[in-house]
Amino acid sequence: MTENDIQNALKTVKYPGFSRDIVSFGLVKEIAVKDGAVSVTMQLTSGKPELAQQIKAETEAALKSVPGMKAVHVEVKLQAASQAASPQSPWNQSNKVPGIQRVVAVASGKGGVGKSTLSVNLACRLAAAWPKSRVLDCDIYGPSIPLIDGNQSEAHHQRRRKMVPPSNHGVKLMAWVPARGRISR
Repeated sequence: MTENDIQNALKTVKYPGFSRDIVSFGLVKEIAVKDGAVSVTMQLTSGKPELAQQIKAETEAALKSVPGMKAVHVEVKLQAASQAASPQSPWNQSNKVPGIQRVVAVASGKGGVGKSTLSVNLACRLAAAWPKSRVLDCDIYGPSIPLIDGNQSEAHHQRRRKMVPPSNHGVKLMAWVPARGRISR
């Protein structure tokens, strides 16, 4: 009996309500195999005890069906209630930039659909509620937000090597202008 045999057995356990298995969901955190005994540790992203009990029972049944299995120990850890209440996002574990609480990205796979117009209007409306709202135009083919915003001035440098973006309509704006090869506007 190998760890690969255990992995294959675990792949037969479906996450309740889904067609995917617990391995593909990344719930299995540790597998230990020794002398016909196996220990499996899982971490759920949910705080529901009934879900943990169901997964544990199905996992134990799948592991006991492996030939040569003598003992099975399955530990299912639940996420803390405060963590489980917040929606799961791939960005939850990412490093945050100090001072930035929220990011709104406006993107499209097609040009000419109004991304820049929407961004400027959204930024002006958000600035009314949150005065620290900012716009960073990352359109490398030609930033149009400074034109829409009516802000043609360039950022200036302040002490301690910080750039101060110009402001218009209560919104500070930074944009990359490739023709000049520097951050401007």
